Amino acid sequence: MPSFIQYTALQGYALAELGIKEAHTHGFSHWYIDLSLQSDTPDQWTIERIKNMQAVIQQYQIFPIMHGNYKLPLASDINVLRQAAIEYTKSEIRLAQKMQAPLIIHGGAIVEPRLVKWVKKQALDGFLESVKVLVDYAQSLGVTLWVENLSNYKNNHPFYYIFTMSEEFEYILDRVPEVKFFLDIGHANIGNQNIKQIIQTFHKRIIGVSISNNDGVRDQHRSLLNGTVNFSDIIQLFSHCQWSGYVGVEVRDMSPANVLMQLSELHNAVSIE
Repeated sequence: MPSFIQYTALQGYALAELGIKEAHTHGFSHWYIDLSLQSDTPDQWTIERIKNMQAVIQQYQIFPIMHGNYKLPLASDINVLRQAAIEYTKSEIRLAQKMQAPLIIHGGAIVEPRLVKWVKKQALDGFLESVKVLVDYAQSLGVTLWVENLSNYKNNHPFYYIFTMSEEFEYILDRVPEVKFFLDIGHANIGNQNIKQIIQTFHKRIIGVSISNNDGVRDQHRSLLNGTVNFSDIIQLFSHCQWSGYVGVEVRDMSPANVLMQLSELHNAVSIE
């Protein structure tokens, strides 16, 4: 296993009880409980289901990462919606506490603003306030909160994701030093982001990376050699920055175990060079 991998996390887009079994099959240390799935939203977790899940976690010794619902409007320019999203995210935090797991949150989207630049700035300020409130709440319950970037789509307007580019990362991370950054490399590739520059700038705040490839236009969740991201360059940069952390796998055209094998092969090839 490459030295930069401290933990492996599988995003299987499956019911939590099935996801942990798949993670076990493919040799992962962690798996995502995807709270955007209707089967796994906080209200679907009864006391009995939580107890059963805790027992399975102890049985397999594979641990959850709670992947918050990316559709929540935590950056909405409509304040009442943003406040409702904060309250909903608090229910995700309470579930994360019961699972003894970190929670990943996202900026969400704004829809069809007439004054795009002004509303995006307003939304970023709103997201900052949401993150501050949620970090405080999470800390009060002993839960770790991470923020993940979304895709900077150029052609899919009239909506705009928030927390998609370096300037926005810097704005949030500089003002909330307690929060760590979970960098989705596939998302960062959308809109021709300079992924290497992002890693160079923020590597000390990056707790983990999510790996997949795409064509730079759509979030296709392809395997590592099947897209425009140069993972050999990224692996070299990890070594240069002495970065290590969680590596999440979100690939749909290759088995998870084979993705880890492909990552190891790329790492070995870079090391030989």
